[in-house]
Amino acid sequence: MAEPRRNVTPQIPQQQPVQPREHGLIYNLVWGWPWKLVGMILASLFLSLIVEYIGIAFFWPEMGAAHSQQVMTTEMGYLSSDFTRSLLLSEPSVTVTHWITFAYQWAFVDSGFVGWVQSMYESEMNSGNEISRQLKSASGWLAGYLQQYLLASVWVAVVTLIRVTILTLSIPLFMLVIAVAVVEGLGRRDLRRYGAGYESSFLYHRAKRLIKPAVYIPAMAYLSWPSAVYPNLLLLPAAIMLGLAITVTTASFKKYL
Repeated sequence: MAEPRRNVTPQIPQQQPVQPREHGLIYNLVWGWPWKLVGMILASLFLSLIVEYIGIAFFWPEMGAAHSQQVMTTEMGYLSSDFTRSLLLSEPSVTVTHWITFAYQWAFVDSGFVGWVQSMYESEMNSGNEISRQLKSASGWLAGYLQQYLLASVWVAVVTLIRVTILTLSIPLFMLVIAVAVVEGLGRRDLRRYGAGYESSFLYHRAKRLIKPAVYIPAMAYLSWPSAVYPNLLLLPAAIMLGLAITVTTASFKKYL
């Protein structure tokens, strides 16, 4: 007697998820990291503008654009007084101040943007047509109100440029911290290897994830800070955080390669 025929469902092999390809060091140096750096600067500039606009509307309406102009003057003083020597430039304060002045002159003055902003209020107040005479007070107030925001945008852009320059001149500090952290971490790793110490992959992966935030978060906080801030108040804690993260990452790396 023939056995009943069984329905056999073919098993479809499950496809393994394709992991994203990791790019090498050359690709990151040429294409990856520069665009990330530009994106971080633009995001910080956008955040600075939003904070400044909110401050003009709610926190310092009587100062207006003078607040950001005062911040720019103070930040320029920090650059001129504290960065007299650098490994990157012979006279960083003089050279960078000249670059910033040239960039401001070319981007805002020579282009006519500052002149247009300053003349916008006067043109509204001195207009002679019938509609402008009837709405003179309202249009004049609106023109003056918009003028404060436009001038604040100019000063915030200059402040961001000054702070980016200060971060660039601070690169040797972070390179020194990274070198010391790597040496310290390797020394602790050797002591753990030859002393039969406990190897914790949990600690390694958690410390490794803190390296990028230790760079990005202080940099964006410094670039977006709405008031004048002494650079060392943020740069030194950022360098310490980065050094600790790299030290723990290197020290907790696996014993055998």
